[in-house]
Amino acid sequence: MLSLLKSGACKLPLDRVVSLAKALECDPVKLFVLALEQLDRNTTEQAIRQIFGTLVTENEVAWIEEIRRASDHSDPSLTARGRSAIRGIFGR
Repeated sequence: MLSLLKSGACKLPLDRVVSLAKALECDPVKLFVLALEQLDRNTTEQAIRQIFGTLVTENEVAWIEEIRRASDHSDPSLTARGRSAIRGIFGR
């Protein structure tokens, strides 16, 4: 099955993404986005993004959760200072 997916001979059914991600020990969001790319991107991906918004990875969720803890769940806006601090972490 994996070789068929890798070669493009078959498409990954979206309902199989979670179980395959667990088996491969990879981020299900990243695998889901890859599966979406196999479908008609103009309609499927657009519809999913309209319904669910921006998809985030497990690592991004960890960042969001840490921001929430650090701000006592106060929903802080992203200021120029905060943006600069985040960019500084990544050397930008």
